[in-house]
Amino acid sequence: YPHQFSGGQRQRITIAMALACGPDLLIADEPTTALDVTIQGQILDLIHDLVTERSMALLLISHDLGVIAQNVQRMMVMYGGGVIEYGSTTRVFANRAHPYTRGLFGARPRLGAAHGQRLTTIQGTVPELVDMPPGCAFADRCAWARDFCVVTRPTATIVEPGHAASCLRLDAVAAGDLS
Repeated sequence: YPHQFSGGQRQRITIAMALACGPDLLIADEPTTALDVTIQGQILDLIHDLVTERSMALLLISHDLGVIAQNVQRMMVMYGGGVIEYGSTTRVFANRAHPYTRGLFGARPRLGAAHGQRLTTIQGTVPELVDMPPGCAFADRCAWARDFCVVTRPTATIVEPGHAASCLRLDAVAAGDLS
């Protein structure tokens, strides 16, 4: 019975079902959630092998920045239903331009952190997708936001070749200037 399968077995079955029709694109939405690190590695290796063997494109959706770093060449960071930063994984990891991307990286667990040390959090709450603000979706939670951020929707701005972010205060964020 399905409820008797382990999490790893269920993931493998789901992948097999997805591949039965011979797709050109594999969409893997949080394929490693709730799996231990050993099974997680096996699932990611399986996905990599299948994508390579079948010459498929892979759309990997994950909150796990380690999984992203090791498995994709280009990435997008989404917030409030929209893309707020995108580019090569190397560039985005090296130069986090959007305040939300910076917050995500700041909130991840760190090896060697003091025992009991609390993770950094992003203050505030995520807006309701059915009632999005007219401006930047992240403005209410952003330390760099100003009045114009609340009413003006940012568009993608080139940060460097192959890397863009949607923020009205990219220069201030890059400089660390909260004024």
